[in-house]
Amino acid sequence: MVTQKDIARRAGVSISVVSAVVNGTSHTRMSEETRERVEAVLAELEYVPNDAARALRRQRAGTIAVVVEKVDNPVYRDMFHGIYDAAEARGWAVVLGDTIWMKSGSHFLTRLLGRGSIDGILMRHDGIIDETVMRLLQTQQTPVVTLEGRHAPDGRWIAVDDIGAGAIATDHLIELGHREIAYVGGGRAFVTTARYDGYVTRMERAGLTPRALVPTEFGYDAGALGLPLALAQTPRPTAIVVNNVISGIGLLAAAQDAGIDIPGELSVIAIHDAEAADHARPTLTTVRLPMAELGQRGVEEIATALEGRPPRAGVIHDPAPMVVVRGSTAPPRRPR
Repeated sequence: MVTQKDIARRAGVSISVVSAVVNGTSHTRMSEETRERVEAVLAELEYVPNDAARALRRQRAGTIAVVVEKVDNPVYRDMFHGIYDAAEARGWAVVLGDTIWMKSGSHFLTRLLGRGSIDGILMRHDGIIDETVMRLLQTQQTPVVTLEGRHAPDGRWIAVDDIGAGAIATDHLIELGHREIAYVGGGRAFVTTARYDGYVTRMERAGLTPRALVPTEFGYDAGALGLPLALAQTPRPTAIVVNNVISGIGLLAAAQDAGIDIPGELSVIAIHDAEAADHARPTLTTVRLPMAELGQRGVEEIATALEGRPPRAGVIHDPAPMVVVRGSTAPPRRPR
């Protein structure tokens, strides 16, 4: 078993310095370079506190942390409500942070790793957070639960049905009579590819040819970028599945600027739902995912970890994804 003495020897520092880094305390002075060197050795040797050290932590702080990318993303609203409701029911407080601050040596990371300050961490990871930081988190006593991903320390993860979301979005367009359907948005992360896989499955089931993924990442500008790329495909699509609602709104705006009639000339459906979809013109048809339940289940998984019970990881199938029909989808216009 690797000890703090081994870490100190490898890093060329005292045991007190190693202890300060492991526990996230600030009473021991050190340079940023020293802290990073110790963190690198901790990750390299896969240091895990021994059971005796774990047993010392009996009292709970009553606080959990939630870490996501871009906390102002409107698709997180229902998830945050689910988290706050479930935490409030347990008498817990919630600390909210952005992945941009999950960097080695940051005050936010130090706070998360501080002894006794945080009882558990809910984190949307999926390749966003540096692997060195993730390995460091795994050395701590604090349980980490991953949201919207299928990998996590100790196997604790909760996810919505992204494959099902891509599938029912495509089904909606097929049922309207569309046969030439493109897929736009997202990158190469698992969530994106899972939604695209759902699209491919339903296209093939209907005897249709799936289009290649048009990866534009996320955001309003990504949707605007994706529109001309999709319309350049041959044959020209009559409908588009957009990977996320924000990109969907950006795509609608670009279509209006280009004089494209939505939904007469082109139908658009986006995955995820947000209040902004009701304020787009035309209003945007979306796939609603159980984000409130995702937040609730994440808090429950932290409680499970703190009680020493095995993980209950998995995909939320109840409630299932559902299509919210608005003004951006309609049957394809018949050729003259």
